Amino acid sequence: MDRGARRPTLKGRAWLVLPACLWGACAGNSSDPGQDPGTETDLSVRIPEDLTPGDGPEPGVGDARDPGAAPDQGIDDGPRADPGDAGGDLAVPADPGEPDLGSWDPGLGLDPGSPDLDGPDLGPWDPGLFDPGRPDPGGSDPGLTDPGENDPGPTDPGPLDPGAIDPGITDPGPLDPGILDPGTPDLGASDAGACPQVPEPDPVAAEPLAPMDPAGRVETVRSSGFTDEFLYDGTGLLKIGTRREWGASIVFFGMTSGGPGMNATNVIDANDTGREVQIALYDPDRQMQGCAAAAACRTAPETACPTSITYLGWNPVQGGNECNRGSPATTTQAPGVLEAVVQPLFWNPDWQSATCVNTGCQDPTLRTLVSDVRYTQRLRFVRTHIVEMQMAVENLSDVEHAPTVQEFPTLYASWGQGGPDLDVILDSTGTQVAVDIPANDGFFYRDFDSPGGFVSLQGPTQEYGVGLYYENRLTQFQAWQKQGVFNNVRARFRFGLPARGVVMARAYLILGSFSTVASEAAWLDRHLAPFGVIDEPIADAPVRGATLVRGWALDNRGVVGVEALIDGTVRGTLTYGTSRPDVCRVWPGYPQCDAVGWQGTLDLSGVTPCAHLLEVRARDADGNARVIGRRRIQVVP
Repeated sequence: MDRGARRPTLKGRAWLVLPACLWGACAGNSSDPGQDPGTETDLSVRIPEDLTPGDGPEPGVGDARDPGAAPDQGIDDGPRADPGDAGGDLAVPADPGEPDLGSWDPGLGLDPGSPDLDGPDLGPWDPGLFDPGRPDPGGSDPGLTDPGENDPGPTDPGPLDPGAIDPGITDPGPLDPGILDPGTPDLGASDAGACPQVPEPDPVAAEPLAPMDPAGRVETVRSSGFTDEFLYDGTGLLKIGTRREWGASIVFFGMTSGGPGMNATNVIDANDTGREVQIALYDPDRQMQGCAAAAACRTAPETACPTSITYLGWNPVQGGNECNRGSPATTTQAPGVLEAVVQPLFWNPDWQSATCVNTGCQDPTLRTLVSDVRYTQRLRFVRTHIVEMQMAVENLSDVEHAPTVQEFPTLYASWGQGGPDLDVILDSTGTQVAVDIPANDGFFYRDFDSPGGFVSLQGPTQEYGVGLYYENRLTQFQAWQKQGVFNNVRARFRFGLPARGVVMARAYLILGSFSTVASEAAWLDRHLAPFGVIDEPIADAPVRGATLVRGWALDNRGVVGVEALIDGTVRGTLTYGTSRPDVCRVWPGYPQCDAVGWQGTLDLSGVTPCAHLLEVRARDADGNARVIGRRRIQVVP
């Protein structure tokens, strides 16, 4: 359901047990949820005309003058990076070190050895361990970066304990490579001698793409009672901004225009706690107030309150609630990265009432009612026009929330107040979507398909706007509009939230004309490489002879092959397509789910009894090949 308006007195608004700090991001600042201090001055809109990124002119984005900075801005600039050339194909996918949960080694702090939701190890993700720039030592495609992988962890039904190792695997204890028999000849060595030292490999980066190089600078701007944090792209041409007091939701994406803070090139709605780029979650059994308290909204729908955003049920919202109170957030800045850990508020403070009362915003306790989920967000530029959003939501309760369509995320685009009016919604073919089906609260909506896996909101000439691409390449979308109130779109992204479980995803925001958005989305299609995890063998496992190797891999367009390497040499082809529903509960929506596991047997009978480096490399339908995991193993006689 959309949030284009709130109660009459307010402005409109259309796994694992993870630690509170996902990417090692707890050293930052936190916000106090509080009443919206008020709206900022309405800026006249100037549509950019001519943007020239480092790789040559691209259509649709231009140079716009900053209408002026707010008089009371306090600015903290982070270190400035040399703008450098960010255009061209910065594209080489970067080493996406991945988490135990699959793809991002993001500081989700999951213990690398923790077992998987239902037994598989989704890989630890230590947020903070995002190593985007590591090259692929596995001899993978030059254009692709080596993704790192996290700890393995086999299958263990039940909640993943970040510190646990797959219950099904016996850990014989790491063998110290330095104590190996010095007289054992090394594999491939010409003379018998001491085993060579094999250092413990660095984790593979979780993300399929490398960050921009150089990394863009970060600045903090305090204005009108808000703390906004901005990340610049490596050329200094564009920037993206979040608002700490509104759950670190994205409130700005546009041109730098020569000054700090917000300006009139902003393509994001930033007018209240319900409309930005943000996540919102739902439960079909607790959809509306009245029936939500008894989890009876599917079995006894007649007990539900009227269909209105005023009476939404269980509904954590990143930005805040209908009382215009923002969700508390802790934020951390690093070169080229903005991170946040958020405890979303429930949108409707009265949601647990069995009656249709509407008084929660007047109750000092209820009006800041914190939800039972935690959300972690990490933003970075991967190209001048493209910002990667890494998202993880963790259920802190023992209640399981059944699958339904979620907002993960929703893009609320500007509608003429503080930015251009982006009311033209286009599918990937460039066809305008008519958003004309009446819905609740005077809103209109439309479900539609977009075969290219992205959508765009543009102005009337389609020369400047914003696009949204989901890495799992969802093609079913939903748009909502109310003229002069909001324009938004999101994928119909269906998933549930297991008790004490986690769900992760990546999406990409793209700035520019429709032609720029389409070309950058096509670039993502071609360059997103596989990511995954090695479940077995575990690190430093003693192995000999026929050795089982297994794990999983995901890709935006599908994995076509997996192979194992020992010390950089291919030693065998692995079978892809085993059932891994546990993985797809954590990373939902990817092609080939649930058949995303791989396994095989390596014959190590001819390998010298020493320490060796095992790598697994996956290849996708676009020809991207990438190492998705590494393990040091100990071959024993």
